[in-house]
Amino acid sequence: MKAWDDLVGTALLGTRRRALDPAGQPPAIRKLAEGAQDPADGVLTAAALLTNYRRAGRRPVPGARRVEPAEPDGRPFVPPPARERLARLRQANRPELLEEWLRAVAAAGFRVPPEQLPPLAESARARVSLRAPLAAVAGAVGTWLGERNPDWAFLVATVINGTDGTDDAWQFGTPARRQAWFARALAEDPDAARAALEATWSSEPADLRAVFLGLLGEHLADRDEPFLDAALADRAAGVRDTATHLLGRLPGADLGRRMAARLQRHVTVHSRVLRADVLRFTPPEPDETLPRDGVRVPHGPDQGTGRLRAIISATPLDFWARFAAPADLVGMLVEGCPLPVLRESWATAAIRQRDQAWAQALVEAEPGGRSTAALVGVLAPQRQAATVAKLARGLKVEALTRLILDLPQPWPEELGRVLLDWVAAQQDHRLVAHAATLIAKAVPPACLGHRLAVIPQPGEAAPWRRAVAETLTFRREMHEELS
Repeated sequence: MKAWDDLVGTALLGTRRRALDPAGQPPAIRKLAEGAQDPADGVLTAAALLTNYRRAGRRPVPGARRVEPAEPDGRPFVPPPARERLARLRQANRPELLEEWLRAVAAAGFRVPPEQLPPLAESARARVSLRAPLAAVAGAVGTWLGERNPDWAFLVATVINGTDGTDDAWQFGTPARRQAWFARALAEDPDAARAALEATWSSEPADLRAVFLGLLGEHLADRDEPFLDAALADRAAGVRDTATHLLGRLPGADLGRRMAARLQRHVTVHSRVLRADVLRFTPPEPDETLPRDGVRVPHGPDQGTGRLRAIISATPLDFWARFAAPADLVGMLVEGCPLPVLRESWATAAIRQRDQAWAQALVEAEPGGRSTAALVGVLAPQRQAATVAKLARGLKVEALTRLILDLPQPWPEELGRVLLDWVAAQQDHRLVAHAATLIAKAVPPACLGHRLAVIPQPGEAAPWRRAVAETLTFRREMHEELS
């Protein structure tokens, strides 16, 4: 607006150096400004009037409609103590505890006050792990906000509408809304979800194809095998890897049978009198192809070993029963294949197929291996606890700390208690303090009454021990407020 620019220019330069041109102002303002005796008074009068003019002097917008409020939400608000804790969580910038608080609120059937949703949504923009639990507690108000602010689209609660199980969220929504719709459809109408994905699969970007396969893996069924088998020929490596991983979880999948048939030509066990048995491999020839199996093999002298790794990783572990038990196989001498490659391939297969016998055997054969943490995650809760307790007695602090940091979460109660007992028995050490900080944040709620939660007096213990006790106490009180 030229009139406002003239006012600002005159005020900055001063009326002694520049006079306000009344002709540039609206007629009503011009009359009042011209009547002022002092030029400065005229500028101030015009500025005051023009400010109000700009704020309120607008013509009504034709066709404007009242914005409908959000749908009612019958859930009660969180109790006052929990509201105060939310403020403390936001001020302390503890996103991992905020995520736990949101999940606990959703599980307890509460919702947060609407005025807290915008700042929480801003926090969730920067931390993806907060989005799903925040959307759960935000409810209808979150949907209302997400529909009006594209940055908060992850708050929109997608539903399955129509007789064909599809709606605008899947056809025209943002990637976040489409993922949310697909995840919910898999739970509520799996047939519609699978049909929708198959219909759009060829036009989906590579990154979304991999994401959708990952979501499908949370509801994996035998009927998904043909679709996954076709995805093995996908042009995107991430899609092929995900499809191979999911097929490894399907007992009796044709991929496993194909790989077992190939592997049979390349492995034998040689028994020697008075000497240990030898597991002997013959690497596939460089020109041996693996059609339709999504196997990526590096070029060069290690091509045969790469093919062998891919075949072993995708072969059902019951293939090896003809040779020996898992505990015996992992201890055999090996020829024709590097031992680390063989064990890593077995570990990949055990993790995919959730085979506890193989996971236990591989952990005992190489306690400090790169796959140990993931293999421990395959075990049943009590076996996890017993195995980690045994590892804690045999591994050095450095190796055990690395293992603890890599253990898959969420942890079962039995494992959480073993880890807390380990922390309580340790001397002050930098790596122990690092692991203890993670343990205090990650143990399940049932473990929060551990003796480590007693906060020591200042000066009675190392600062990290006091921090661990404060975290455990904070989390226990947090859950008690919502119970």
